[in-house]
Amino acid sequence: MQYLFNWGGLPVGLLFLFLRRFRMEKTAVGITYGLIVGVLSALGQLALFAAYSGPANTSVVTVLTSLYPIVTVVLAVIFLHERLTKTQIAGLGFAMIALVIFSL
Repeated sequence: MQYLFNWGGLPVGLLFLFLRRFRMEKTAVGITYGLIVGVLSALGQLALFAAYSGPANTSVVTVLTSLYPIVTVVLAVIFLHERLTKTQIAGLGFAMIALVIFSL
């Protein structure tokens, strides 16, 4: 399924290229960010495939990787100083409990 993720990104990338009139990024900062995103994405894919081929239960790996928005929320709180509501904090708590339950 992760393989299809790459194909799903292709039309979006082509759309943005079309919107930019097929002008590529020429600044060192833009190219560096693009390379970092590509390398981290590839490493994430390899780590996921390694987890699937390892001794772990595939259903557990799938559920745990589907909770990736937790990382985004935590980073937003740390770096962007976002404030969470009580409901959002409860949701994070339930997600953490789910991580523990599924890892048993």
